[in-house]
Amino acid sequence: LALLFLCVEAEGFALCHAPALQTKVFQYRIWDVNQKSLYLRNDQLVAGHLQGANAALEEKVFWVPNRAFEPTRLPVILGIQNGTRCLA
Repeated sequence: LALLFLCVEAEGFALCHAPALQTKVFQYRIWDVNQKSLYLRNDQLVAGHLQGANAALEEKVFWVPNRAFEPTRLPVILGIQNGTRCLA
């Protein structure tokens, strides 16, 4: 699966209250090669074509390194809905 990423730094968003290990939080728009965007439907993250007014439903994915958990493997935390919900 090929994904295209568009990175935009998230201003004023904090995923958690961490000590100095916390780094910048990044916000991404993610879509696949068929230009399908991610959005929530029935509390599930799905990909689909969003046009017109529905374009506002697109979920941005928030990304932050998790240096406290096995830092040698470079883990990350992914979240949606302005970083209030984590992806699992």
